[in-house]
Order: sequence, then structure tokens, then C-alpha cells
Amino acid sequence: MRIKELVETSGVARTAVHFYLRQGLLHPPRKSGRTMAHYDESHLRRLKQIEELRMGARMPLSFLRKQLAAMEISTPSLPKSYDPRETALTNKAKDKKRQAIVRSAIKVFTKKGYRRTKVQDIVRSLGISTGTFYIYFRNKKELFIEVVDDVLRNLVGDAAESIREEKDFMERIKIRGRVFYRNYLRYNEILYQLRAEMAGEDAWPKEKIKKIYHDLTKPVIREIQHAVNQKIIPEIDPDLMAYALTGLVEIMCLRVSLDQKYSYEAIEAFLENLLRGIKWQ
Repeated sequence: MRIKELVETSGVARTAVHFYLRQGLLHPPRKSGRTMAHYDESHLRRLKQIEELRMGARMPLSFLRKQLAAMEISTPSLPKSYDPRETALTNKAKDKKRQAIVRSAIKVFTKKGYRRTKVQDIVRSLGISTGTFYIYFRNKKELFIEVVDDVLRNLVGDAAESIREEKDFMERIKIRGRVFYRNYLRYNEILYQLRAEMAGEDAWPKEKIKKIYHDLTKPVIREIQHAVNQKIIPEIDPDLMAYALTGLVEIMCLRVSLDQKYSYEAIEAFLENLLRGIKWQ
């Protein structure tokens, strides 16, 4: 393909292509004449990798060269020394680094807030370069979304693990409440910040809030429906009851966090009496 087609297909500006050629980041095209340069799929792959590394940010050329050399994208075939076990170890290391960034971001976002946090704050807390950050995340928003997803995984996953051996319906509900409380203390600031972002024009905060409550209530809805089917509790709308329980537990967690007047144990006893009062059993 000629450079015009390469530019149109890759979405990379002609001036950028020439710059990458001059700097040795993009390998030379095949020449069929003095001014006839032909590019192929390998050039498209190289440009894609460069753009994915840069993510629209300025990066040192030395960093880009090092990353491109490590990725060996100039050929579509696998290196002769390819070893699936080595690839698995590399992917595991990448996942570990990504999780380290997420854990650090939770602390920084909690302390400074989403709006006031800069990428530099996060990389400084981890002792990594800005370039390394952009290998894993496009920008601060993408990282914050991953943080929210991590919070949700903890909320839902911890509850599922904790109730695994419990059969009693009321005890399972109580365990879910305790798990929510533990995680609420750790992540409530992140959830507040997500709600605050709903005031903006972007749609993603609203979608994330919907997903959080959908995923939180989905297993509770199943629990309630099963209890209704087994005649453990009277006929009731499982969806509405699941949201009512989630809202009760969340606002009670907030109440506990306001001062030292109540412990979660006192709140749990209050909620249990309230639920039994509407003839759950």
C-alpha cells in the first residue's frame, strides 16, 4: 500500500509516520523506485502498537524504542524461542502490576478525590514512570472505572465466599450485610465520588451506578425468590425487597460511620428485629 492508504487505514497522520521513520520507530518501506514506497501489514501493526503505547501522551523516544523492541511486533509469526509458560508468567506479571496500580489508585482517589487526582500522583505513590502507567491504562478515567469494578468485585465476591457454607436464609442475609459493612468502610469514599460524577454530562458514571446496584442486588433477589418458593417468607416482590434491604444496610453503614453512638452489631440487631417484624419467618 502507498502512504496515503497507510495513513487512512491506521488513522496516524502522515507527518507522524515520517517522524517515526526518521526516528527508527517504524521500519523503512519497500522501495520500487526513487519515490515509490510500499507499506504492508507489518507497518500497520507497528503504528498500532506505537499509538497504543503513547495513548495520546508525550513519551521519551528511548522508552518507546525499548517497549517496541520488547514486544517484537515487526513480524506476525511467533519467535522461535516462544514458550507458552514464559508468556503465562509475563501475563501474570502484567496482571500483578495492573492490580498494584489499582490498589494504589484506591488510596489516592480516597485521599484526594477523583477530580483532584492526577496521573502523576498515582505513579509517584508507586514509584513507577508515567510511561509505565500508560501501558496499562489510557487515562485517569479508565483507571477510576477499573477501581470501581474492583470495588464491586470485592463487594459481590466476598459475600459469595462468606455465605458458601451457610444454609439459613436469615443468616445468609446477615452475612451479606456484614460483608457490605466491611467493604463500605474501605470503599465508601470511592462510591461517593462516583455518585458525584453523575452530576456531569458523561454517561459512564450513571451506567456504573446502575451496574453496581444491579450486581449487588442480583444474588439477593435470587435468595429472596428461593425463600418465597420454599415458604420461608411470605409472598413479596424479590426485586423491590432486595433493593430495600440494600438501601437499609447502606444507610445504616453510613449511620455507624458518623459517630461512636452505634456499633454495627447494634445496627444488625435492629435490622433483624425490623425484618422479623414483617413476618419473614
